[in-house]
Amino acid sequence: MSTELQMLAMAGSFILLLTLIQGTRNVLVLGLVTAAGNQHGIAPWSGWNDRLNRAIRNQIEAIAIFAPVLLAVEVAHLTNETTAMGAQIFVIARVVHAIVYTTGVPWVRTTAWAVGVAGIVMVASPLFG
Repeated sequence: MSTELQMLAMAGSFILLLTLIQGTRNVLVLGLVTAAGNQHGIAPWSGWNDRLNRAIRNQIEAIAIFAPVLLAVEVAHLTNETTAMGAQIFVIARVVHAIVYTTGVPWVRTTAWAVGVAGIVMVASPLFG
């Protein structure tokens, strides 16, 4: 398996991990009956709970951009050292982004987001040249 596909699998697995943390948090905070229900009418999340939810949504948005770009490069057999490094940079940046987003570190979060975008551009680079 290529480095690029391994990174895509890791990015997806990381979203799964965050979702499991979110689900566990829901059960611990809301109780099993409410967490297993439709959760309508619960108070809005605040603090790190809200940031965790936002971080997960942001991860899903990022992988929705990363995955098709990576798969296009993979299918076209355009992978190279730059695309592999870009995929690794993307995954590391997104892990940092989720951690600092959830813990509430604003400037580092923005920097990690930008580094992740740079990783996507590196993966996409063979498609434009």
